[in-house]
Amino acid sequence: MNKTHIALAIAALMPAAAAMADVTIYGEIRGGYEYNKTYRASTALDSNGKPQGNSQINDWTSRIGFKGNEDLGNGLKAIWQVENRVNIDGSESSGFNTRDSFIGLAGDSWGKFRLGRLSNYANDMMEQVDPGYYSSQSVGGLAYFTRLDDRVNNAVRYDSPNWAGFSFAFLYGTDEARGASTDGSRTNRQTWNLGLSYENSGFFGKYNYQNWGDADKALATGGRSSNKDWHRFEGGYMANNIYAALGYQQIRGYIDGTAGAYADSKGVLYNKAAFNALTAGSSNLDVSKEVKTRELALTLGYTFGSLTPYFSYVKGYDISVGGSDVNNSGYDQYVLALDYALSKRTEVYTSYGHVKWKGNNVEKENSFGLGLVHRF
Repeated sequence: MNKTHIALAIAALMPAAAAMADVTIYGEIRGGYEYNKTYRASTALDSNGKPQGNSQINDWTSRIGFKGNEDLGNGLKAIWQVENRVNIDGSESSGFNTRDSFIGLAGDSWGKFRLGRLSNYANDMMEQVDPGYYSSQSVGGLAYFTRLDDRVNNAVRYDSPNWAGFSFAFLYGTDEARGASTDGSRTNRQTWNLGLSYENSGFFGKYNYQNWGDADKALATGGRSSNKDWHRFEGGYMANNIYAALGYQQIRGYIDGTAGAYADSKGVLYNKAAFNALTAGSSNLDVSKEVKTRELALTLGYTFGSLTPYFSYVKGYDISVGGSDVNNSGYDQYVLALDYALSKRTEVYTSYGHVKWKGNNVEKENSFGLGLVHRF
């Protein structure tokens, strides 16, 4: 190819290159070795319904994303993002746009408005009590406490600007299915979520509230919408090498026990397998009554050069059914962790987690993890 043809080819590519200039590729690759003996693990329970220990190589919620914006003038921008879950251990195929993916508008003075698949407030603006890395099989982090931190399909969300440390966000998720209840009426299981925040000089306080409509209606297809409403507060201090976060949450809803075993995926119960073990051999609870759980979490850490050790403690109080506590249905958890920064983008992370269920029929849970984290 002569010089003239090369120049023409470069000129032809320049508009396309300019159009792609605002696209950012980003992500995190995280994973490691874990030993898990938990009710969360994929390892089958033994003949007595107790968890069995197993060595595993697990992904720690790796992801890759693409995002960009266009300046529309007068302080207004078009914004978009497509973010995807990836599993570096090859355990499953997660598909595309499985994490926060949206299109929207952002203004310099009024905040941003987005629509698509979006995180609730607790998922992307809180979780200070749970700074670690671990898999879905592990209790090496606060997965029970953060079980409702999730994304909402068919959602719209508004995030305010920051006013002297204060900000808020509001999310609404539609129910596009509108299934039929057992009485023949249509249900409406839409959800809405409000988040409030204040941050100043290292101190912070955050509040999350989420509500699900028609949670008390049994569906003709079986079961109930687990969650009715959810409150969480987190506060603390993160500055001058100090990491201190305190969290409290209360979840109300209903559980499905019609098939003889309690089903509750990411809902009001702490863990359905542990709860089934707890209630084995006892009479079924009246699942038509409201169920409530309450939890308290504390995490402390301090940075020494490249090292940051963490200690977390969680107390899950006894479950309440119809206003009465179910004896010995709570749990205590602690996590010891150490983060070593090899660089600004790469870390070595290790943790040990232990869960003690109060019920006699429920086994203790243990996890150990050691792995690497890299951001790009």
